[in-house]
Amino acid sequence: MVARDRRMIVTSILLPLVVTPLLFLGSSLGIKKHEKKLAEMVYPCAVSGPRAAMVKDLLAATRKRLDAAAATNKTVFRFKEVVCADPVQSLNQGDIQLILEGLPASSDDASHTNSAIHSGPSTAKPSEKDNSDDVEKPVPGSPVVRIVFRGDRHESAAGLSKMREALSQTRRLERAELLKTAGFPLPTENVVAVTEANLASQTQISGLALGKSLTLLLLLFIFSSGAVVATDSLAGEKERGTLETLLTTAAGRLEILAAKHLVIVVVALLITAIQILNLLAYIHFKLIPVPANWAAAITPFTAALLFFLYVPLAALAANVLLLVSGYARGYKEAQMWFLPVLLVGLVPALAPWLPGVPLRSAAVLVPIANLALAAKEILTGSFDWPMIALAWLVTAGAAAWTARLGARSLVQERLVTAADTDAVDFAGGPALFERRVLLWFCVIWAVLLIVSNYTSALDLRFQLVINLVGIFFGAACLMIRIYRLDPKLALALRFPRPAVWLGLVLAVPGGMLSALGLFRLANLLLPAPTRTVESFTDALLPPNVPFIQILLFMTVLPGIFEEITFRGLLLHGLRRRLHPVPLSLVVGIIFGIFHVALFRLVPTAALGAMFAGVTLLTGSIFPAMVWHAASNALGLLASKFNLPENELDSVCYLAGAGLLAAAFWIFWRHRTPYPDLRRPPPSR
Repeated sequence: MVARDRRMIVTSILLPLVVTPLLFLGSSLGIKKHEKKLAEMVYPCAVSGPRAAMVKDLLAATRKRLDAAAATNKTVFRFKEVVCADPVQSLNQGDIQLILEGLPASSDDASHTNSAIHSGPSTAKPSEKDNSDDVEKPVPGSPVVRIVFRGDRHESAAGLSKMREALSQTRRLERAELLKTAGFPLPTENVVAVTEANLASQTQISGLALGKSLTLLLLLFIFSSGAVVATDSLAGEKERGTLETLLTTAAGRLEILAAKHLVIVVVALLITAIQILNLLAYIHFKLIPVPANWAAAITPFTAALLFFLYVPLAALAANVLLLVSGYARGYKEAQMWFLPVLLVGLVPALAPWLPGVPLRSAAVLVPIANLALAAKEILTGSFDWPMIALAWLVTAGAAAWTARLGARSLVQERLVTAADTDAVDFAGGPALFERRVLLWFCVIWAVLLIVSNYTSALDLRFQLVINLVGIFFGAACLMIRIYRLDPKLALALRFPRPAVWLGLVLAVPGGMLSALGLFRLANLLLPAPTRTVESFTDALLPPNVPFIQILLFMTVLPGIFEEITFRGLLLHGLRRRLHPVPLSLVVGIIFGIFHVALFRLVPTAALGAMFAGVTLLTGSIFPAMVWHAASNALGLLASKFNLPENELDSVCYLAGAGLLAAAFWIFWRHRTPYPDLRRPPPSR
């Protein structure tokens, strides 16, 4: 039946067969056409500024040199001077591509650096981006030539690069002639010339360009084509009412789900095979015009290895598609969910585009991202077999886990019937909140990202009030109202036993040192750029805000409103879906993700798990609030007084772990467990 489905044939077979070669052919022809256009283009430019005569002389010398070179080189840089009443307006309108300004050294404009300005022209001095050996600061009193361009136009940006090189070459030749005329006394054998040697072959460079996009393109086809089959296999049958008829047969539910799952897996593997054969046929055997070096990057052995590498990726994508189709109540709802699933699934496939993220790092433990990095390294000829095998096993494990999750989840009556609502949906209230809590937090995270993008230029205090009070606390109040939650129960507003406060005295320094130790360990696997860490620290301590206010806004507000959101509503909503230890870890990870900083993810998630743990043991949110505020205060004080918290001896981190263990021992001895938790099954 699937093989007779026209939509499946078109999306799973015809589109991969046609689209991929069209992409290769279109990109190859487009790049060649654009390069030819830039090579043959005559760049119009205008001259302005108080030292315009100097610029004209320099341009005349440059044009004379280039005209002489044009006799043997047809692709030499060519330009023409255009007289404009308003050069900036002409540049903005596209009548010219460059403005060359002659400026005296005393001008403030001479200090401008190369930058792309979206609202107007960009500027560059010839000496600032020059890769030659004569890069130096201008001699005091010497004039400056400033090149003004539009960074949002390819022609203008290309003209900048070519004009800068042309002027710099003219300057080098004129200076060499002056030195020769003056009788340069240094023997030529003492003059060192610097050259470059690229050890990477053109094949490896081509493989790098191909490897960055291969996994992304493959996932796009698998999700878009597999969604057609997955949508019809469960969501479509529920809508048509045929799934209930199928369930009355002798086949069991797991058998029915396994059959549907295998169909989607076969479609995903078929798409994978087609894409690999596309690479082999169109690139290796050169059925379409592609760069010559691409053929060496794709060999029959490489193609077979890539297909085997992508097998768990296809299985994982099929599992996710089947889960989405099973959870949807109808065809339209399934189609609505496939777009966000597609976008989320494509995010880890962008790992090869991130600079400085090798396969031999913590990324090898991230499904999809690890295979994307492995494919890139395979295509560049770097066969790190242990890491490739580990990446394959990690993604295969994720595929097996999602398959098991699907088998356990999709046999529920709610997911195999076409009913629009069940008892929980109809009644609403706290039970419905538990089902939708993760969806709420996805929406909150999206709103936080959008709002933060518009408030990043505001004062730090306003940002905190908007994010913590407006978004977090506002969403918490909204959830309590919509689902008729008891605030005292949902937020764990009860006082713990007095001994718990003694444990907090140990927990605050112990938790901070332990989190810092985890940060150092994570930094070994995925190093955080030093500049990023410094910028983050500087942003926390703005010079125009009194430190006492920073301390107030960064300790009290997060300690109250973040705890209400995460150790209050989120913990309450997930308490019956996960056992206590996984529950603490999941709440901590979500807490770390909300801080939107990759280098802070591990320590922040660890602290979030600790706060969740103390809430579960004491049955109260108040210890987590105090711990959170005190931990932030310690971090701010360490930054204020430049304490080397990330450079402590290993003994300090071990001591912190000891203090943390002692604190949780006190919490355990004086525990008042969180009510209504999911309990492990009794042992037989």
